[in-house]
Amino acid sequence: MYSVLIVEDHDRLREQLGNFYEQEGFRVAMASSGEDGIQRLAQERFAIVVSDVKMPGMDGFQLARHVREKYPETDVILITAFGNIKQAVEAMKLGASDYITKPFQPEAIRLVSEKLIEKRLLIEEVRELRQKVNEGTSLENIISKSPKMLKVFDLIRSLAATDSGVMITGETGTGKELVARAVHNLSRRKHKGFIAINCGAFPETLLEGELFGYEKGAFTGAVQSRAGKIETADGGTLFLDEIETTAPAMQVKLLRVLQEREVERLGGNRKIKVDMRVIAASNVDLAICLSRGTLREDFYYRINVIPVHLPPLRERLEDLPLLIDHLLNRHSVARERSIRQVAPGVLDQMLAYR
Repeated sequence: MYSVLIVEDHDRLREQLGNFYEQEGFRVAMASSGEDGIQRLAQERFAIVVSDVKMPGMDGFQLARHVREKYPETDVILITAFGNIKQAVEAMKLGASDYITKPFQPEAIRLVSEKLIEKRLLIEEVRELRQKVNEGTSLENIISKSPKMLKVFDLIRSLAATDSGVMITGETGTGKELVARAVHNLSRRKHKGFIAINCGAFPETLLEGELFGYEKGAFTGAVQSRAGKIETADGGTLFLDEIETTAPAMQVKLLRVLQEREVERLGGNRKIKVDMRVIAASNVDLAICLSRGTLREDFYYRINVIPVHLPPLRERLEDLPLLIDHLLNRHSVARERSIRQVAPGVLDQMLAYR
């Protein structure tokens, strides 16, 4: 049920308008002056304000301007004498939605009101559809309308409600870190850090220092103590990319951290408690790593509690136009040159390229 506010200084006309709108199914409130109308607007939201133009104190034009500035989604209908139509049209430029002239018939009020309610319903419908489209095509910073990826979206939402370890697999460029960040941002740990490290980017000796940290003097060059990634991730999420590149000895040390929830810095003897969620990722088939012995089975099962596989773009080509639009909207050169789309022939070539 929509609400309407009648602002009219003549008691009889105010009552007539109120009765009419009640019969039309509106919830009605009344005010005898523009000032009273402003007070009612501050207390309650209205779909429509119906106001006389000529009133002592604040007139209808001033009220319409106030409504447009403070409550832009509220429509204003002005009641004016026939000779003031020009003024009423000017008032519409200032914020009024429509006007009716005195003396008026109920049918005139009905038509104007119905038109405004239809417009409001259309705006609400568009807003609802836009929200549904946005919900269907994006999650955090991931964009897709592919059925395969929408299943991943559902999985991400369900994972965010748990604290289980996650293993994300997929080819290079499929968005594994984006998915890990989405899980973190939707979880209870979102207010703590998301600490990412690419295990393949460090030699084994340096990786240990990066993960576990070290005390001053632990090795040549350790001029001061430093917390590692594991310690820094306390309360948040630790993302281990290219996990398959870690040596078996490092896997044993990480396994101990995962089991005991404590870490010891290099060169130190103090155990530091850590509470973190671990999300790992790999762009290779981990079954092959297991068969070759480069990935320990006990470590694999500890990190692979819930697997998430990301399909490559060639398996979800319906996402290509979405991604192109997204990139063009963000790319500085595209914005500077007002590039809004790629040529149809170019898009066809992209879609045909596997």
